[in-house]
Amino acid sequence: MMGIAHRRHAARQAGFTVLEMAVSVGVVGALALLAGTSYRDYAQWRARSQAEAQQEVARQALRAFALRNQRLPCPDRSSYGDGAREGQGGSCPGGAQVGWLPYEALGLPRPDRGQRLRYAVARPAGADLVQPSGSASEDRNFDASARLRASLTTLAARAPGSDLPYLSDPNPDRESCGRVLSNPAFAVVAALDDRDGNGNGRADDPARFDGLNQAMASSNALCIAAPGRPMDARYDDVVASESADALLGWLATQTR
Repeated sequence: MMGIAHRRHAARQAGFTVLEMAVSVGVVGALALLAGTSYRDYAQWRARSQAEAQQEVARQALRAFALRNQRLPCPDRSSYGDGAREGQGGSCPGGAQVGWLPYEALGLPRPDRGQRLRYAVARPAGADLVQPSGSASEDRNFDASARLRASLTTLAARAPGSDLPYLSDPNPDRESCGRVLSNPAFAVVAALDDRDGNGNGRADDPARFDGLNQAMASSNALCIAAPGRPMDARYDDVVASESADALLGWLATQTR
């Protein structure tokens, strides 16, 4: 009798051990899932924060370039931004409004291809921010800073149009390259993950940019997603821009 009772007690102990093990495995699995999700969220937050920091560095470098040279730089027109200089082959055609950030021209270190910023600059006739000029009668009497201010003033007063780099609606349900929100003086765009799946998986593929920015990165299209456009399952680019009014105001504070 004692042997039977002992065996029954042992069986009950074994049963409890299996149940406890199952519960433990479930808890560990849930914690691992939570930890994995938290890590992914942290990694995404960290990548976005780094992109925003890089864009702020670029913004200040572009402002400093404008203050120093009384114009904005021409985009780097090389395929992947390897030139890091203005234009391509030493030239900057009038229609060059989109390309890569010209890191060397701005005095910035050139990052890996996957971290390079796409750059757009407004160059309308009569208010070209890369080659600013006054009117024909005034040009000889304008100094360089006056020409830049005149171009920015003209751009600020100009009706938004699709002939210049332009920002679309920040609402994902309304965004479209048919909607022109505004024409910034310049804009910089950073790509994080290729969420819309149009790229080839390589970090240096311009198609890794998402949504409206994909054509802007791959074929120099002028349409750019708005800076306030929220992230979602198919979009996580980071866009920063500077209006003509904002740049004009900043330049004014530096030259008082």
